[in-house]
Amino acid sequence: MGLITRMFMRNFMTNCWKNRGLRSRIRACAVWAWCVVAGGMWATGCTERDDMFGNGMIPPAQQMGSSVDSTIVVRTGVAVGDSLDTHISGYYQPYMGSYIDPVVGRTDVSVFSNYAPNGFEHSHYFGDEPVIDSMRYAIVFSGAVGDTSKSVIVDVFEVKEGIVFNQDSAYYSNFDMTPYIDADKPLFSFEQKGAGMALGRMPQEFAERLLDNTQSQENIYYDDYKFHKKFPGLYFRLRESAEAGEGIMLQLDLSQSSMFLFYHNSGPGEEADSSLQQRFWFINDLTYDFISFSMIEHDYALADQSLTGAVRVDAAGEPVQQDEYVYVQGLAGLMGMIDVDREQLEALKQRVRDLGYSHIALHRAEVQFTMVDAGVEQYDRSFAALGMYYDMNKYDFLSEYNPVLEAANTGYTSSLGGKLNRSNGVYRFDVTSHVQKLLTGSEERLVQLLPAFADRNSLMRAWIYGTGSKFPPRLVLTYTMIK
Repeated sequence: MGLITRMFMRNFMTNCWKNRGLRSRIRACAVWAWCVVAGGMWATGCTERDDMFGNGMIPPAQQMGSSVDSTIVVRTGVAVGDSLDTHISGYYQPYMGSYIDPVVGRTDVSVFSNYAPNGFEHSHYFGDEPVIDSMRYAIVFSGAVGDTSKSVIVDVFEVKEGIVFNQDSAYYSNFDMTPYIDADKPLFSFEQKGAGMALGRMPQEFAERLLDNTQSQENIYYDDYKFHKKFPGLYFRLRESAEAGEGIMLQLDLSQSSMFLFYHNSGPGEEADSSLQQRFWFINDLTYDFISFSMIEHDYALADQSLTGAVRVDAAGEPVQQDEYVYVQGLAGLMGMIDVDREQLEALKQRVRDLGYSHIALHRAEVQFTMVDAGVEQYDRSFAALGMYYDMNKYDFLSEYNPVLEAANTGYTSSLGGKLNRSNGVYRFDVTSHVQKLLTGSEERLVQLLPAFADRNSLMRAWIYGTGSKFPPRLVLTYTMIK
């Protein structure tokens, strides 16, 4: 025990004994003795520490200073999204329909899908003197968004013979299917109200063409290429787009949809009432060259113009820039454009130099975006997470964010963030690497604010405040100044 501690205890014990009764003397002195024996933690806790001790030994050129800054402005803009790769979009459950969001207007989605028989056989044979009885379809819709109280008409077109869609090619949302179909003659049509299964009979002429009873390599069932050149696939779209109300967006479940070709053999020895069938799937093993992609159109003029903050359009129907709001859509819709004010970054660097430091080492840069009208309705329409890219279609994303790995569900979690905090309606992003590159001058590009990679084909959207609003984006920098 040190000299100072011994003197303190001696004086305390003397005063304690003189000024208290016997019982109080024993109790008080025992408590203090226990505290000292236990480690002197009270004495330690009361010690004043010199946090600057030793700084005088550090050369001035090596001294550092830390700071937090939230004065840098983040400028926002809105752009129309580029075409989107929709090949096998939505994991075989693509949207199909016409839906109106009051904030961003109408989205129309149509779908192409090829189909394949239940296994290709090199010696496929329908038997002696086959007769086609009928062909049926079962088209499944696993979900629906919008007004499910009204029926809509779905037209299904056959893609013209000889057209080949390659599995290893990218098919984009702006693909024009018009040259590949007879737009005035759907193969078949059906009425649909919300989720469920559409059942019906296909044209007999179409069913007859599926009968190929040759026994050579010219048989269309010999391999997938021959079959798909003869029957490239089907194209689904609503007969009429929504003009008012919500409209409807159906979720087409290709994995559960199929067609059935019923036939019997009338040759010698065959029973006249025997019935056989060949099943055709809209999804099968990828060995069979399965292809599905979506075509998407947007009409922003159908946004509710009486709603404050809804998208405004010019005479050509193109969105007009609004400083107050940013919109982020899936399905190749609108996206935010983000730019950190470069002049203010330069001013920050100059302030650091004026203090005698040479440069900034950035520890963290976080940007925060606030939702408009945060509440149950907007939460239901909004993305749970957003992503930041330099160019999403080229898979060029910010360093902290690898959306391809995240979408592959490999256990990877991006450090960028972008998750929506539903308690306060705020999206937060770590943009440290990007801002550090801006500070050093090694990066000049703007950043795209888009859905998280896995949600790029989602009908959801985000409506957030922009630079000119009452809740502008906030950039918080934590950094060390180095001499």
